[in-house]
Amino acid sequence: MLACLVISIGQFGMGLVFPSLPWIAKDFGISIDQAQLLISVYLLGFGPSQFIYGPISDALGRRRVLLAGILLAVAGLMLLIFASDSFYGLVAGRLMQGLGAGCCAVLARASTRDSYTGEQLPQALSYLTMVASFTPIFAPVIGGFINHHFGWLSVFIVLASYITLVWFALYLMFKETMHDKQAVPSVKKIVGDYRSLLSSRYFLSFASIGWLNFSLVVTTISLMPFIMQVQIGMTSDEYAIWALLPTAGLFAGGFLVSRLRARIGTQRMLYLAPAVHLIAAFWFILAPLTPLMMMLGQFLMVFGNGIAMPCAQSQVMLPYRKQAGTVAALSGGGQMLLSALVSMALIKLGIHQAWQLGCVIGVFALIVTLNIRSGFRTPFPDSQ
Repeated sequence: MLACLVISIGQFGMGLVFPSLPWIAKDFGISIDQAQLLISVYLLGFGPSQFIYGPISDALGRRRVLLAGILLAVAGLMLLIFASDSFYGLVAGRLMQGLGAGCCAVLARASTRDSYTGEQLPQALSYLTMVASFTPIFAPVIGGFINHHFGWLSVFIVLASYITLVWFALYLMFKETMHDKQAVPSVKKIVGDYRSLLSSRYFLSFASIGWLNFSLVVTTISLMPFIMQVQIGMTSDEYAIWALLPTAGLFAGGFLVSRLRARIGTQRMLYLAPAVHLIAAFWFILAPLTPLMMMLGQFLMVFGNGIAMPCAQSQVMLPYRKQAGTVAALSGGGQMLLSALVSMALIKLGIHQAWQLGCVIGVFALIVTLNIRSGFRTPFPDSQ
């Protein structure tokens, strides 16, 4: 429960703000592209900071690093709220918030790896995956409601209140999960550890499954509003309601993992994910352009993500108990970096139609299938 609360912080920090950008741009007399800077600087802090939090938490423990990082995020939001009459004050606060929130994705997964092994690990990670994937879809709905009724500043006040409550819950209930304390690593050692992981065929095979699957999520979230609102002609309110349907796929995928993985094994479970994605690919290519058909296609894609991501994350972290923070940082940071680059590249290449999205999903499914095969054929790394 605590890990799910932690991982929701980073996702809410981005998703809640999206609907407020047009109103922020209007109030400050800037373009919507300039208002997007509030998202960009948040990601600038959130993404790279993960690579620092991971190795430091491997040395100092999860609890103190987690509490310090979340406190920094709250401080950033307080700066933003009190400097809300200046757009540059908003930018500075968002950057500080992102720098603090970067600890959340890393330490939620690392503390889960510390706490669970064997059959329990993929089941625990499936809950984190559902929260991490569900929140970006659901958060804009909440953010839009708050913005509509109370104004854009209220979005940041609610966000600061939520993160503060989570911080107090962690302070009271979160117990240290990593007990083998070490000296704080040097920059040279951190770089060396990351280089070692990036040269590991085992790590890359399973980590890239998560990277590719999350890239599909980001690409679809970016493209689907255009398909539903521009091509089909729905209003934003109607789309917000329809967009809730695919989230059920995450719960279905996670539920299936919890029920079947112990019986059929992780390898067969992982192979099921690209098979589902291939069905989703053909669905998007062949289905008529209607709201129900598009949402069912997205449901199938998200269902495959709900199967693939917890199984891949458990496999990638399984051999690295003492390096769980470093592995979670590279896995999570790489996931965010690659998904941003892939989604931007696909949109710039002109991916604007449902059938084009289906082709992308199909290609990714084939690549994931090859990575699964490569990962399970690679000798299991020595425990670290």
